[in-house]
Amino acid sequence: MLSLAATLVPRAVCLAEPPLRSSPSLVSTVESPAGDPAAAAALLGRRTTELTGAFRAYRESLERLQAINEQVLAKAIEKQRTWQQLYDRGTISRRELEQGEAAVTTARGKLDRTAQEIAATDQAMAEAATAALTPLSTDQHEHTTALFREQDHTAWSLQTIAPKLQQMFQARFGHALPISALGQTPLHDRLGFDHRNALDVAVHPDSQEGQALIDYLRAQGFPFIAYRSAVPGAASGAHIHVGLPSPRITVVAQPETKRP
Repeated sequence: MLSLAATLVPRAVCLAEPPLRSSPSLVSTVESPAGDPAAAAALLGRRTTELTGAFRAYRESLERLQAINEQVLAKAIEKQRTWQQLYDRGTISRRELEQGEAAVTTARGKLDRTAQEIAATDQAMAEAATAALTPLSTDQHEHTTALFREQDHTAWSLQTIAPKLQQMFQARFGHALPISALGQTPLHDRLGFDHRNALDVAVHPDSQEGQALIDYLRAQGFPFIAYRSAVPGAASGAHIHVGLPSPRITVVAQPETKRP
């Protein structure tokens, strides 16, 4: 049985307050023009551009929400300091002081959840950018500025490799493997990717932890895609996708606009 002892880095969670724009929704089936590879590639390229644009807009809405959350937290902390002083003087009750503490906790939680959603969106943009890449043949490798991927020969199974990765990482670094997506997730449902037999690890491929993980995957002959960023020149979205590339099963629909 697959061990879930690894740290599951929070992914694509629903915010306590809706973001300025809902996350991109993927609902339609891809229909490639039959017998026309060039037209099919062009269609996939357009869909990838649409998807990337939708996620960029969603990220911008999250950034605006994050700015609001930061202001709310700052005000809650300042108010709590005042209430602590009043409590020390005997002016307010313990219950009132605890209400102020709860407000700080709630505000910090909203800030953290929005940050988690931003990180998940960055990873989503990185994976969306590879949707139009040509599949690799067995034992073929590809390296670019933004990513490198290797299609090795060993048969892949999430149930067998995940525990091995967890054990290796724990023994090497003394803490749990930071898994950000184990199998299919709500985020991959929205992306329209079949991620059931893959996992994502929230480490930068150029870091010491990332290099150790990549060396292990190469030694074992397991396929992976190492994303350096969602956007060239930025570290956001960096992670390692372990397993075969997730096949695209749907295309992007227009996101609905919401307000917090």
